[in-house]
Amino acid sequence: MVRFMVMAMVAALWLASAAAYAQSTTSVDARTTLVDPLSLAKLSDMDFGDLIVTTGGTVVLSADPVPTCTTSGGVTHTQECQPATFAGLGQAGQRVRIRRPIGRTITLTGPGTDMTVTDITIDGGATLNPVNSNPNFERFTINTFDGTFIFRVGGTLNVNANQQPGVYTGTFDIRLDYQ
Repeated sequence: MVRFMVMAMVAALWLASAAAYAQSTTSVDARTTLVDPLSLAKLSDMDFGDLIVTTGGTVVLSADPVPTCTTSGGVTHTQECQPATFAGLGQAGQRVRIRRPIGRTITLTGPGTDMTVTDITIDGGATLNPVNSNPNFERFTINTFDGTFIFRVGGTLNVNANQQPGVYTGTFDIRLDYQ
C-alpha cells in the first residue's frame, strides 16, 4: 500500500512538471524613437479605450504618467486608456512653450455623430517644471541634466446620447516653442 502511494505522488509530480515545459510563441513589436535637438517626437496616440454607452456622458483622460479614465453619465469605460505622449530635446533649464490644439478642441469622427475632446490638459511629469499657463499655452522649464523631456496630453471626451457604436478617430496639432 505504501509503495502505491509513492508511485501516485511521483506521477503527479511528473504531470505538474510536464506543464512547465509547455511552449507558446507570440509576436511583439519593438521600436525606438530618436529625438533631434530642438525637436518634438510623438511616442503614443491618445486612446480613451473601449466604452459602453447607455446615455450621454463624459470620459476624463488624465495626462498623468499613470493615466486614469473617469466617466460620468451613462458611460462605462473598459480597457486601458492612454494620453498622447511626446518627447523633446532641448537644454537643461531651457524654457519650452507647448500650445494646445487650436480651438482647444479635438473632433473625433466615426460612424455616428462626431464627438469632441475638450478641456485639453498637458502634464510634463518630472521632466518639466511648470512655469505658467494661459488658455492656449503651457510653459515649462526643462528639468533634466541632458535636456530630454516627455509630456502627455489628456482631455475630456464628450459622448453623445445614443452614440452609434464604432471606431472614432481624430487628429490634432501640438506646437512646441523652444525659448
